[in-house]
Amino acid sequence: MVTVDQMNQLSDLELDIYNYIISHRHEVIHMKLKDLSTDLHVSQSMISRVAKKLGYEGFLEWKAEMKLDQEDKPVQNKRALNFILDYFNRVDNKEFDELIHQAAELIVNSREVICSGIGLSDAIAKFAASLFNRKGKRTMYSEDFSARFRGMYDENDCALFFTVSGETKEIIDRIKDLKRYGIKIIVVTNNASSTAAKMSDLAITYYVPSTKNSDFYSSATQVPVLYIIEAIANIFIEYGIY
Repeated sequence: MVTVDQMNQLSDLELDIYNYIISHRHEVIHMKLKDLSTDLHVSQSMISRVAKKLGYEGFLEWKAEMKLDQEDKPVQNKRALNFILDYFNRVDNKEFDELIHQAAELIVNSREVICSGIGLSDAIAKFAASLFNRKGKRTMYSEDFSARFRGMYDENDCALFFTVSGETKEIIDRIKDLKRYGIKIIVVTNNASSTAAKMSDLAITYYVPSTKNSDFYSSATQVPVLYIIEAIANIFIEYGIY
C-alpha cells in the first residue's frame, strides 16, 4: 500500500508518472516497461525509480500488484473512482491520523479559525466554516482580506486555506498578509511542493490528478478535501469542544 510519506518523496514529474499509471492501470498491467516509457516520453529507469520510491523492487512488482488488485475487484470504468479509492488506501495509516490530529490541535487551540479559498475551493471553505461552527469551534469564512478587516485578526488565530494548485496569487497574498500577524497557517492542497504549502505551518496534501481548463483553473476531485475537513472536525470531541 502506497503511503503519504512515499508520495511526498515524489517529484512533480514522478507524481505525473504515478497518476498516469494509476489512471491507466487496466492497460498498464498488459504493457512492457519499454512500451510504457514510450507512451510517457520518459526513460525506463525513471519509471523504475518511481516504483522503488513507492516501496516496490521495480516496475514488474508494481505491475504484478496492480494485476492482483484488478483480479480481486470488479473492473471500474470510471477513472475518477480509481483515484478516490487510491487516495483512501493511501491515508489508511497512522501517519495520516497524526497529521489530522496536528491540524485539529492547531485549530482547537486558536482563538478563531479563518477559512478561505478561491473558485470551487471557496465553496469548500464555506463548508468547512459551517461544519466547524456546528462542531463548537468559532470559525469565520472570509473572502475579503483588505485593510479594513486587518484589525480583526489576532496572533492567536488560525487560518485554513483550500487551494488545488497552491499557486493561486490571491491565496498566496492572503497567506503573506496573515503571516504578518503571526497567525498559524494550514493549507489543504494537491501539491506539497507548491508555494502555498511551503509557506504554511502545516500542509495536508491529497495528490489526485488535476487538469486545467482554458482559463487556467485547476480542477481535481474534492472528495479527499471533504474527507479531510470532516476528519479534523470529528477530532474536536477529543478536546472537549463538542
